[in-house]
Amino acid sequence: GCPAVADPGAAVVEIAQKKNLKVIPLVGPSSMIMAVMCSGFNGQSFAFNGYLPVKPNERAGKLRQLENRAQNEKQTQLFIEATYRNLKMMETILSVCRKDTLVCVAAGLTTEQEYVHTHTVAEWKEIKEIPINKVPAIFLIYR
Repeated sequence: GCPAVADPGAAVVEIAQKKNLKVIPLVGPSSMIMAVMCSGFNGQSFAFNGYLPVKPNERAGKLRQLENRAQNEKQTQLFIEATYRNLKMMETILSVCRKDTLVCVAAGLTTEQEYVHTHTVAEWKEIKEIPINKVPAIFLIYR
């Protein structure tokens, strides 16, 4: 993970900044940047959207919105999910997004479980087993 970016740590940093305390980010791998790097998608314009809504209708609406941004603005859209809901997220992506939308799943980066693949929605639908259950993953969509 990346403290203060994809977790509530930003509130602690905000307090430290208000108190004029020195905040030192530690250098290390960033799964978000690595996911963009290995996706083949636009690395000049991308947006990290954090966690998408859990409720199915809200999630579907958000995915459509992100897909439209990817298409219209040529901007890579990144988001994450709780590891135990990865397969559900993938199922939703495949049921909501257009068949020619590109989707990259970057899971388990820098681990033995690493799984990074980019396909169209139509191609993903042909894959029988996607080994991302309970593995930290970043999902990316692009035009």
